[in-house]
Amino acid sequence: MKPRLPRITRLRGVAAAATLVTLFSLSSSNAATGDKELAVVRGDVTFRIGDQGAPKRIIGTQILPDDAFASTAFKAAAELRMPDSSIIQIGDNTSVQIGAFRPDAAGGTVINLKTGALRFTIVHPAGKRSNYTFKTSTSQLAVRGTLAYLIVGPKGTQLYCVECAPGDISVTTSFDTYSIVSGQTLNIRTVGSKPFDADILSNVRINNPAIDQFLHGYSPFGEPMEKGTDSTGSGSGTSR
Repeated sequence: MKPRLPRITRLRGVAAAATLVTLFSLSSSNAATGDKELAVVRGDVTFRIGDQGAPKRIIGTQILPDDAFASTAFKAAAELRMPDSSIIQIGDNTSVQIGAFRPDAAGGTVINLKTGALRFTIVHPAGKRSNYTFKTSTSQLAVRGTLAYLIVGPKGTQLYCVECAPGDISVTTSFDTYSIVSGQTLNIRTVGSKPFDADILSNVRINNPAIDQFLHGYSPFGEPMEKGTDSTGSGSGTSR
């Protein structure tokens, strides 16, 4: 005959099972909402709703509504955590608008970098062409499984690929479309506010302080950021 458990043990077992069901329900509910969470890494980080919205300072973390703007001050940094586990790190002196999480839409989730620097690690979707679109004043980037840096300033846009498989990133400007892979950097220069020309370089030639800020003040190849230059003029990652 199977031994009968003491009543208190059985009650604890029921309570534990109920707790697990509750936690599972909460996790499933959160995952289903498509919440985008912005976390402060350091310094002054704010968000606002709409172009004219009043900025609100973030303490700790903040769930962002669709199309909210996130901004970082000098020497500040933040991290945007997407529902699919993609991570977008935000450098200082940066302003970015985060669209709704739409992994199945034609253009995917839209991230509009107004100025500054991002380091993004995008999860690779199965059987889809693109699940993120990064927009700048000069270009539009269709992105899937990728680790890269994107810098935008008044002089242009720089896209630095660390892990970009063929076909995983496509950049469209008003005059051409480019595809770059791991170890390559695309520079788009502007005259006034319009794209003028572009070139593709080897990463080994790049030391941009806007990138180095994510790497403890050194370029990916070990040079100090003080020796670097930012061709975009973004003002992100400077030591002034």
